Formats: sequence, C-alpha cells, structure tokens
Amino acid sequence: MWRRIPIWIRAVVTGLIVAGVPTFVWALLAGINLRFTPRVPWSVPVMAMVLLAYWRYVGGDGPPRRLSAIRSERLRALPLSPRVWRLSLIAGGLGVAAVWATFAALRGVLHIIPPADNIARFPVWTIFAAIMMGSAVAGVAEEAGFRGYMQLPLERAYGPLVAVGTTSILFTLVHLSHGARILPFLPFYFVVAVLYGVLALLTGSIFPSMTLHFAGDVLMFSFQYLNLRFGAPGGAETGRILPLPALVAVALGAASVIAFRVLARNGRAIAPAKPEPAMSH
Repeated sequence: MWRRIPIWIRAVVTGLIVAGVPTFVWALLAGINLRFTPRVPWSVPVMAMVLLAYWRYVGGDGPPRRLSAIRSERLRALPLSPRVWRLSLIAGGLGVAAVWATFAALRGVLHIIPPADNIARFPVWTIFAAIMMGSAVAGVAEEAGFRGYMQLPLERAYGPLVAVGTTSILFTLVHLSHGARILPFLPFYFVVAVLYGVLALLTGSIFPSMTLHFAGDVLMFSFQYLNLRFGAPGGAETGRILPLPALVAVALGAASVIAFRVLARNGRAIAPAKPEPAMSH
C-alpha cells in the first residue's frame, strides 16, 4: 500500500514526521518546565536523552530491522574529510552571514512584531539552557527530516532542483506555525533552507547544514533574548534600507558563491566501507 503512493508524497510525509516528532516533544517538555518549575531547567537533560534515542533510531537502530539500512541511508549522516568540512562550513557560513547582513540592511523597512510572551521574566540560566537545547533539536531534527529523509529520495526521483526547491518551500511554510509575527522572516528562512539543501547535495551529508543550523539558531535566539531583556536598540522601523549592511551582504554573497563552486568540485562525503567478501575454503 505504502509503495503505491507517489515518491514525492512519501518523501514529504516521512520528512515532516521525522522533523516534527522531536520538535513536538521538546515544545511539550519546555512548556511544562517553564510553566511549573522555571528555575530548574530539567527539560534540557530529559530532551537530550530523547534526542539521542531519536538520532540512533532514525540512523538505523531499533525495530524493524528490515528497514535499518534504509533509515541509515535516508539520515544521510556520512562522515566528511577535513577539507570538505572546511569548504562546506566556509561556503555555508558565508551564505548564512550574507542572509543576516541582508536582514540588517532591510530591518528598517520590515514590520517586526515583538513576541507576545515576556520570556525575560524567566531566569537567565533556564532560558540559555533552553536556547541551546532548542537549537540542537531544530538542527538535528529539521536537517534529518528535510535534508535527509525528504531531500534524498526527491533528488533520486526528480533531480536536485525539484528536491532542494521542495524541501526549502516546505521548510519555510512549516515556520508559519509560529504565527503572523514570522511573516517578515520567511524569505530569509527560504534562502537559508536553499543553502542547507545545496550543502547536503554537494557533500552528501547533513553534518555541515546541521552544524550551521545549530550555531545560527543559538546566535539568533540569544540576540532576541538579550534584546528583550536589556532593551537593545535597533528594533524601530526607519523606512529606509541601510547601505553598509547591504554592501556587506553583496560581498558575503559573492564570496559564498565562489566557495560553493570550489566545494562543488571537491566535496563529497566518505562512503562507509563495504565488508570484504568472505573467502571460500
């Protein structure tokens, strides 16, 4: 029955489930933690154990054993050589930095709605622990779901353009669950999703995008929290585009394109070694 469903639908549904389950579990644990015992961030170590079990399962451990090899392949967690690691982090990092600079340039013309919940009332250590774990959950679950389980079968069935385009659009739309305040950020989410998808395509592994996703979320949520807690300036609409960040964005974007071209010529994951055939006696 399942195999009669078109590959596109199967890949999308599976990817959304893989990305969504740990995200839902973390939202539930963090919500209970902040509501009843905000001074003790117990949800972080609990979620760390859940995330480890999740990673092992989507990587092939656990039942059913007949699907272990498929799960391991779909996760796309292949090791990289040091050279490919450097190239991928440089190319992706420059691209993400260009997106941040573009956001800074356009900040004055974007209508940013502040979050309704005043998280600044919670203890600092609880919030930063939650930021670290929330970023880890997003980096691991979303990259496994979108760039692994979803993108890999789409690449094979429809080609890289459809695969990266589909995962990037769905990755962006999923963030609508955060409500109307997320709307100004959606174009930036889409570009970042394309960068992550291309990284997975060129390297054959989700490790670079997972690393950048985690680091980017830590920085973004930390800045947002510090802005809410200490009232950092820079949130007002000015009605104009700032020229300096715009120039920086262009320079970073150009450097990222060059780095991606180098990565395309040099970067692939290290395939796991195949077992030696048994010798007959």
